[in-house]
This record gives sequence, C-alpha cells and structure tokens, in this order.
Amino acid sequence: MILTFLPLLLVYLSWWLYRNESVNLAGWRKGLFLTGIAANAVSAAVLISFTIHAYVASKGTKPVDLDRLYPVFSMFGLALLTAGLTSSGKRVSRLILLGTGLFTAVLWYFVALAASP
Repeated sequence: MILTFLPLLLVYLSWWLYRNESVNLAGWRKGLFLTGIAANAVSAAVLISFTIHAYVASKGTKPVDLDRLYPVFSMFGLALLTAGLTSSGKRVSRLILLGTGLFTAVLWYFVALAASP
C-alpha cells in the first residue's frame, strides 16, 4: 500500500525539476508537459483513494464492487497518456515523468487485479 504514494512524490519531483528546465521550452510544449503532470497527479491521487478503499473494504464483512465505484480503466489510460505527453518535456524531468507514468499504470493494473473479485 505504501508504493501507491510513490507516484505522487515522483510527480512533485518532476514538477520541481521542470521549473528550472522550462525556460527554453516553447509555449505548446510547456502546456503539454504540464498537462502530463496534472494527469499523472490525478491518476495517482485516485490510485491512493482506490487502494485505501480496497484496504478498508477487505477488513469488512460486506463485499464492495470497487470496479464500478472507481474509473479504473480511465485512470490506467490517463497514466499511459502521461507517459506519451512526456515527449514534450526536457532533460531529467521528462525521464522522471515517463517513469512515473509507466509506474502508475503498472500499479493501477496490479491494484485492480488484487481488488477484483
């Protein structure tokens, strides 16, 4: 469960590095990269919420269908979209966001598999 917090930390690190590297980027590249950062942050936040809800539901006696409560497939796609939008970035922040997007997608896959009935 602690691994699900790692993408948010990596998104913050990517944004922090991006602040220094964005001086030479064109406006449309800045927009695409910031969209990728925001998309991955949303996907990671919903992943944390899903994981906590799955953990609480596993301790209860009443079964909960989490696949219908959360947009699992959409968030998986959003994480992959983030990996695609990193092509508009520059230097280290691009590599970190690419790794974070792929890592978030893998986490969505495994968490959804673990929580499905």
